[in-house]
Amino acid sequence: MYKPGDHVFYPKGGVFVIERESEKSIGGRSISFFDLISSDTKTKISIPKANVDRVGVRKLVSEKELEGHIEAWAPDLKISKLHHKNRKSRFETLRQTGSFTDMGNVIVTIHYLIHKTKATFEEKRMYDQIRKRLINEIQIIKTLDAIKAEDLLEGALDLAITREPVIREDEDGVPAEAVAQPVED
Repeated sequence: MYKPGDHVFYPKGGVFVIERESEKSIGGRSISFFDLISSDTKTKISIPKANVDRVGVRKLVSEKELEGHIEAWAPDLKISKLHHKNRKSRFETLRQTGSFTDMGNVIVTIHYLIHKTKATFEEKRMYDQIRKRLINEIQIIKTLDAIKAEDLLEGALDLAITREPVIREDEDGVPAEAVAQPVED
């Protein structure tokens, strides 16, 4: 599980540090909490230990996992072709999971839409929010300053939109997973 001093990702707020474990009495019941502070120290929240998984708190990805995710990023062309209201709903669902994979899918697809001048104002706003959170996570994982983490993310996004997703099939001919491949010129 988690312990004080661990960095965690909270989908509704980004990267936090577990400041301490605490007990609070609510309605006559003693409840165990994790007290979190945002990495910029501007926000403090308490999450009941029993709800940590339900609200999507996760450990930061490892440096190796980060590299693997970035190398596999590609725009989701299926989502990009949806009506903007349906895209927004799909993006919001993915973003709320807090999964690095899902947030990567959202940000790469919106990056693709921005370059095609088809992103809406709300998508650009979501893009900026996710971008800040990913930069913060990258900064901590790779021990970089904010500018270098931002440059790394920007380069990864630019490269990702040059890839096309390829659907692999398992032995039975059933699509198994999408894997990014470079687009041939």
